[in-house]
Amino acid sequence: MQEQFEMLDLSQQGFIKMLDSLSLEQINKIPQEYNNNLVWNFAHVVAVLQMLCYSRAGLPLQLDEHFVTMYKAGTKPESSVTAEQYATIKVYASEGLNKLKADYKAGVFKTFQPYKTLVGVEINTVEFAITYVLHHHGIHTGSAAAIKKLVI
Repeated sequence: MQEQFEMLDLSQQGFIKMLDSLSLEQINKIPQEYNNNLVWNFAHVVAVLQMLCYSRAGLPLQLDEHFVTMYKAGTKPESSVTAEQYATIKVYASEGLNKLKADYKAGVFKTFQPYKTLVGVEINTVEFAITYVLHHHGIHTGSAAAIKKLVI
C-alpha cells in the first residue's frame, strides 16, 4: 500500500499546486457547462476518502462530518468558499491522508462493508477502497484541469 499512499500524496500536492496558482474567484467559478468548480472537486476527493475508507469500515469519520456531507457524491457547491475555508480544506486533505496512513499501518481497518460505485465498481476491502480513491482522485484532477481552462 506504500505506493498507493505515495501516489495519493503526490496527486494531492499536484491538485493543491494547481489551485494555489489561481485566484479565489477562479477556483470558485462554475463554468456554464459544469455544475461544480475547482475547489469543489478538490474538497470532494478529500471527503470521498473518508466515506470509502472509514464509513465503509464502520469507523467514525476522521474529519468534520459537516464538511464530508457538503462534499460527498451527489453534491454541488452551495456557495463560494472563502480563503479561510480553502485553507481548511487543504489542512483536511493533509490530515485525512496522514491519518489514513497511520490507521492502516496500525491495523485499524478490521472490517469492510462492500460498496458498489455509481459506475459499477465493486469495492470489497479497504485496500481496494484506497486504490479506488487514487483512481477517483485522478478523475477529479482531470475534471479540474478541464475547468481550469475555462476559468483562466
